Amino acid sequence: MCGIAGILDVHANAPVSEQLDGLLAWLVKRGPDGEGRFVEGHLAMGMRRLSVIDLEGGWQPLYAANGQVVAFQNGEIYNYRELRSELERLGFVFRTHSDTETLAHGYVAWGIDGLLARVDGMYAMAILDKRSGALHLARDRFGEKPLFYASANGRFAWASNLLAVAAQPWVGTEIDPAALDDYLATHYTAGPHTFFRGVRRLLPGHRMVLRVADPQPQVLRYYRPTLDGDSLVGEEELAAALEASVRSRLVADVPLGIFLSGGLDSSLITAIAAKARPGIETFSMGFDSAAHDEAEHAQRVAEFCGTRHHRFRFDASSFETLLPQVAAELDEPIGDQATLPLYWLCREARKHVTVALSGEGADELFGGYGYYRQFLAGAGLVQRWADRLRGRPVAHPAHLDRFVRNSAAVTPSGFPLLTDANTRERLTGNSFTTPDRWESDLIAWLDTANDTHKRAMSTDLATWLPDNLLVKFDRMAMANSLEGRAPYLSSRLAEIALRNCAPFARMNLTDSKLALRRVARRWLPRDILERPKQGFVLPMKAWLRG
Repeated sequence: MCGIAGILDVHANAPVSEQLDGLLAWLVKRGPDGEGRFVEGHLAMGMRRLSVIDLEGGWQPLYAANGQVVAFQNGEIYNYRELRSELERLGFVFRTHSDTETLAHGYVAWGIDGLLARVDGMYAMAILDKRSGALHLARDRFGEKPLFYASANGRFAWASNLLAVAAQPWVGTEIDPAALDDYLATHYTAGPHTFFRGVRRLLPGHRMVLRVADPQPQVLRYYRPTLDGDSLVGEEELAAALEASVRSRLVADVPLGIFLSGGLDSSLITAIAAKARPGIETFSMGFDSAAHDEAEHAQRVAEFCGTRHHRFRFDASSFETLLPQVAAELDEPIGDQATLPLYWLCREARKHVTVALSGEGADELFGGYGYYRQFLAGAGLVQRWADRLRGRPVAHPAHLDRFVRNSAAVTPSGFPLLTDANTRERLTGNSFTTPDRWESDLIAWLDTANDTHKRAMSTDLATWLPDNLLVKFDRMAMANSLEGRAPYLSSRLAEIALRNCAPFARMNLTDSKLALRRVARRWLPRDILERPKQGFVLPMKAWLRG
């Protein structure tokens, strides 16, 4: 785990290594253990390292093809041992036990597309092929690791941190109106937009290639989940994929633990992990408000699984103290209240472990949010009337053909917006009547779903998950030099979940994540499985009144 950065400046008079200094300075918390560099001509690439695998030998860059291929990576490749064995059978010789060296040799063996098709992991990678003069950048399938870039007039910069790129003197820092509109609607920015017009986000499942001699980036998609699958998920297949994913995320040469809320998602991860690592450490956060506190439930799971449990309490004074600290750690604003206790949890966990597993992705893949119920055939009418009585926005799927500018103030997932389109237009003067390329592409993909319930879930999989939940997890963990891993985001497990054809096999009027609950009976007792979803919500009203 680390942060990566680079600069390509064909106009540079001073050494580009000095520009790399500035980029890497933003990444020290991501990689407190040291740095690695590659500088050649107008190109400088670097990393800051948090040592997790091959503590002695895993320093980047890693090379292949007699030094002609240079690889940097932020993240972890969970199936690197299997890939390494395959490469060794092909005759490749490894000098380290690092997963990043597998990327270097894998690129030589299979090319960039073949490599990306094989890896299972969370990553932002940069691979230079000196033979062809091509620089390749890629981001993992679901957006666990960030990668920002800017390009202008023979200059190109990239980094794991948005502000590192924005700080380059040639990068424009005007506010992007589209990003501001998204933020006012959802409290996060979606798609490739960032708050700065001059900086873009490489999307999940995308890669980029450019020539070192003429840095004109070309962005390509290498992965997108298929939404038209039509089969029921077998319990054996799902259980095997889930167990394999959790076990693969336990590989580390440093202490490892789990964020345990007491809900289904993290409890299931804990139960599986505890079988493989008896006495594994778990961490939970509680609140003074009984209506918001899940700590007792987490304690129950920890006792059942036999973990070494650590329990913390977050209160109003913690909120006041941490608010400026947390704001300072964000690349750009995120209006998610859970960011604050998550920062606290990461800080305390880092005193015991270097890696922490968490349950991100389960709700989006298995149907965990209550607002998805309005898209269940047969249940939709009941749910819509219930939502009307509660004053919640209601919409028909056919009318949800925009991200945040529908007639009802919801996204295509049914996620309620903070402000409707008319309110935002009055505030900013921007109307955005025509969808941009990213939005049009998103809606076209959603329309390939074979039912409206899966269409709703997939909206959050492509927006809420990578642009809010995973941003929050990554930034708060990395602010404390902690590596966060999300076992539900294995591509194999995700594809199985999305293939589950019938909406009522995912959710009904009373229960969510039905497929996940069925397989969880193998590891967890009934009283834990039957708890309703609570969510990581703070008692904000009482605190703000105070």
